[in-house]
Amino acid sequence: MIQVEIVSPRGLLYAGEVESINVPTVEGEVGILENHMFLMTLLKPGLVYFNGDDKNGVVVTYGILDVTPKKVLILTEEGYELGKLPPESKLKEEFENAIKKQATAETMEEIKEWEKAAEKARTLLDLIEKYR
Repeated sequence: MIQVEIVSPRGLLYAGEVESINVPTVEGEVGILENHMFLMTLLKPGLVYFNGDDKNGVVVTYGILDVTPKKVLILTEEGYELGKLPPESKLKEEFENAIKKQATAETMEEIKEWEKAAEKARTLLDLIEKYR
């Protein structure tokens, strides 16, 4: 078993022991078991799920994944229970706004900021669609 904690600025989203955990990262989905090698990487928006059950889990956005052989710590900007995502209409509005802002951005920093906002909204919309 491996200890897992998922934390956002709003507080603890999940704490418990699991056999395995799958986490969306910028390098792709990472599967983690007990005694995993040390790893630190960046999260990307998606579903963190446990014990191979991708029907339940915690939705995360951007943040950091820190893995030791006995513990997984996920620090995320935002996190939601799978069934408690923001309203679809709000996410569609966020996505459309991000695309418009990206088109009028004047610096690379602005472009990257709006790309991230669009990716987050699109991923959350995809999860809503997948788990209806």
